[in-house]
Amino acid sequence: MRSVLKSGSVLAAILIAGCTSVGASQPAGTPGKKVCELLHGRPNAGLNRAVQAAVGVAHARLGVTTVTQAGISPSIGPFLNGHCDLIVAAGYEEAPLIFTTAGRNSRQRFLLADEWFDFSSAPDLTRPNVSVLAFEADQASFLAGYVAAAVSPNHVVGEYGSVNIPTVDVALNGFLAGARAWGQDFRKRVRILGWNGSSGSFIGNDFDKRTAFSITTRLIRGGAHVIFGVAGDAVLGSAASAASYPSVYLIGMYVDGYTVAPRYANKWLTSVVFDLTSPVLSATKAATGGGSSGGLYVGTIANGGVRLAPFHRLAHLLPRAVLTKLRTLRTGLAQGWVSTNPADYIPREKEAGGGNG
Repeated sequence: MRSVLKSGSVLAAILIAGCTSVGASQPAGTPGKKVCELLHGRPNAGLNRAVQAAVGVAHARLGVTTVTQAGISPSIGPFLNGHCDLIVAAGYEEAPLIFTTAGRNSRQRFLLADEWFDFSSAPDLTRPNVSVLAFEADQASFLAGYVAAAVSPNHVVGEYGSVNIPTVDVALNGFLAGARAWGQDFRKRVRILGWNGSSGSFIGNDFDKRTAFSITTRLIRGGAHVIFGVAGDAVLGSAASAASYPSVYLIGMYVDGYTVAPRYANKWLTSVVFDLTSPVLSATKAATGGGSSGGLYVGTIANGGVRLAPFHRLAHLLPRAVLTKLRTLRTGLAQGWVSTNPADYIPREKEAGGGNG
């Protein structure tokens, strides 16, 4: 059976808190309807970018006005008291604020994404005014690890994370399981640097490109030819490092790195993508039309909530046998008979975790 994050899940939430407010023009026919984004950190980094893309679709299709506030310590106050039909928040740091505020403002609609949550005791998921978006990142990152091990000339790959929390660790473990699975299927020795299932390399946040550059350089010097960074915008530091090595490639997280940073077009092998479009549209329609909302949405391989980005310019690097196998693996992940637990695959060579270096 596949791993379903029994103690938690990757909830992609958009919390837009902060100091900067940006309003979008409003198409005719929807006066007064507003979606407000509360984003922790930089608005165009990592998951925040995925959130803004989904809200942008809601603006284009439904004609709602969008307002964004972003920062390190954002305030939700300006969005309350009827100023927003839907408040969209992203980031595990903001979950307590969202649930507390939702309890005190029963008529206000909220959407929370990218938050680790204990589903064994989740009374907050029953709040009728809060929609929670969870994403099984391990499914798509499993495919990424499988591809990475196949493409790396010496079958050595590397990975690192932003912060050592369940939302990040589950993606790292999915990649680890996928790389091991490729070695098992093709009877090859595979080495995974940077994460061994319990310890590894972390930069401390989603935006420190300098530390990401340093960690990536260390992984490359250790022999890795494909690098997976679960670190939002910081992965651009990895791209800068990889640019100096002709046979080193990258796998991004949350959004398609190829479209975000086209200057590194020849480095992006693929990315683990979170697609929030469907749940954000549903929550927006409910909030602006008076329909029912609340509850949990889980993005999976089966419903398209998580997926691999296209291989773009590097598709020629994938062996035909691997492309064929990917179709089977997607089916197995969707149906639950492909595991994303690294312990279910026998490593053919000891992985190396390590500190931040």
